[in-house]
Amino acid sequence: MPSLTTEAALALAERHWRVRGEARALPSYADQNFRIRGIDGDYVLKVAHPAWSRQDLDLENQAMLALAAREPSLQWPCVMPSVDGEHLLALPMDDGIRHLRLLSFVPGVTYAEAIGSVPPDRRPALHESLGRAVGLLIRGLADFRHPAAGRAQDWNLMNLPDVRGEVAHIEDGALRAILATQTGSFCAQLPTWRARLPVTVLHNDANDLNVIVTRDGKGGGAVGAIIDFGDMCTGFRLCELAVACTYAMQHEADPVACAQAVVGGCLDLCPLTQAELEQLHTFIVARLCHSVLMATRARRAQPDNPFVLVSQEGVRALLRTLVGIDPHAIVAPFLEARHD
Repeated sequence: MPSLTTEAALALAERHWRVRGEARALPSYADQNFRIRGIDGDYVLKVAHPAWSRQDLDLENQAMLALAAREPSLQWPCVMPSVDGEHLLALPMDDGIRHLRLLSFVPGVTYAEAIGSVPPDRRPALHESLGRAVGLLIRGLADFRHPAAGRAQDWNLMNLPDVRGEVAHIEDGALRAILATQTGSFCAQLPTWRARLPVTVLHNDANDLNVIVTRDGKGGGAVGAIIDFGDMCTGFRLCELAVACTYAMQHEADPVACAQAVVGGCLDLCPLTQAELEQLHTFIVARLCHSVLMATRARRAQPDNPFVLVSQEGVRALLRTLVGIDPHAIVAPFLEARHD
């Protein structure tokens, strides 16, 4: 995909949004993103990869607009209308039609950057704030509908069977056995869960790079925003909480206590059913398995790219830990308090 220069990005921002300032390229997996420090605020110009359809991008935009209106206590990227009142532009470029959007830049640092400097006694509060953010996310998308929400999405846990064949390519024998057992069990229970567990439109990617922390100046902080809606899909409501727990737990010596704080924060704002709580451990383990299998597939496709396995050390370590503990360890305190 031809690269857009920062000068060209600034020209587009000025022409279509009347935004002027300084621009720099941001890292992105497939798109081209530019942070623009404007006179009246900071923005992100997103130039979508040609593979993204207009419907896909409209799904993300409409979700951000809905969340901003329904749950304003958390920051969401703000979708900026162009001078023509449009929030998604289709413009001809050298490689064909490309879709452009301008979003507000969300200030703060990522959870992954912030957590290392948060002292142990301040971490439970941060974990609880992560849970509350997830609760707002679930609540805000509870009745959200969009024609593209049912799209196929590689990271949808409902599609774990599609990558199950990658188990055979895991070189570590012990890890391969864990993956075979856990993915086999999860896939076998999918029909039952489809009938029993709530299904909604999901953000599906509240990982430690997409969660933004606002520091409090006292060594701690709270989650102030969730960004990056590129993995949206329709799936099990429980996945929002499972994904957040999966990534937060990797930073902690006591992952169970971490997850309990996240769950408690979420339940304060968004009650889940007993059936969902009973399966949380299983869904966290499944997300970890999904991560390993997706990375394995990517590595086979790009054997010379070391970055496809960059996060796998923490993922695999947590997976090994969780398969050896009581599956109700995380949710036991919450199950004991329920009467449904």
